[in-house]
Amino acid sequence: MTEIEIYGTEKRVRIPSCWDEMTPEQVRFVFRTYDRCVSTGASPLEFNVRVLYHLLGIRRTLKESVLHGSRPVRAQRIAGNVYRLCEQCLAFMFEKEGEDRQVRLSYCATANPLPVARGRFGRPLTGPADLLQDLTFGEFRHAAVAVNEFFRSRRIADLDECIAILYRRRARKPNRAGRYVAPLDNATIEDDVRQVAGLPSWQKNMIMLWFSSCLKYLQSGTVVIDGETVDMSRMFAGGKSSGTGVFSFGWNDLLVQIARDQSIGNIERVDEEPLFKIFSLMWTNYKENKRNETVRKANARK
Repeated sequence: MTEIEIYGTEKRVRIPSCWDEMTPEQVRFVFRTYDRCVSTGASPLEFNVRVLYHLLGIRRTLKESVLHGSRPVRAQRIAGNVYRLCEQCLAFMFEKEGEDRQVRLSYCATANPLPVARGRFGRPLTGPADLLQDLTFGEFRHAAVAVNEFFRSRRIADLDECIAILYRRRARKPNRAGRYVAPLDNATIEDDVRQVAGLPSWQKNMIMLWFSSCLKYLQSGTVVIDGETVDMSRMFAGGKSSGTGVFSFGWNDLLVQIARDQSIGNIERVDEEPLFKIFSLMWTNYKENKRNETVRKANARK
């Protein structure tokens, strides 16, 4: 966290210094404000001021702020201070892309900032838990394929399909991963996509970046599964970035491999398993393969 002292007062305010330190409400405010400023052609300064004021808890309108001060000299001095604060405190929110160095919002946290979305007609749709912990392997696999297709094609329909898999109608019974949502059904997927197609663009963008961040972390970070710390980077050491920060992995190949091993069951049964159970199985197999490799090397030296 970054601590800021309000000049002329004894008040000190702490604001987030990275995405992981932001609350879900703050993340939603940032994405909603960014989308509004882009759609209305507002200046980057106006966006920065709105976000900074929100994080500082300053309840003033922009008309009363540094953008439209009644005393130009004082307003200019305040604007300079606010600009420096934005440069120092909000830089983590942006990334530069392409030769033109276009600046856009980034997001690299694994906590879900939108647990529930409102689909068409206001129907609530339940999203995954933090770091996708309550997804089935089938939900995860289909959503990962859809978002990678979106990055390849840039078709909104592919992103809508990804979100429709992640955000589903609530059900009375939980699936095997413990989430109370309706199961995936090829017969209703088109209706599910229509339900999320009307979501605001800022919500779609936020979900896409959050899911991408989870995908990357699950192939490069460490997670605790059943009390054991699992180094995911060791299992996905051969993974390659798709150029968007999202790792591409053959999830369909993994499905077939696990089904072939018969450690869980057929393909349909594997898809129903909790995602982290699949990771736990992969970790067990990884450690066993490493032990066998060590034994083979030891025997070869004899």
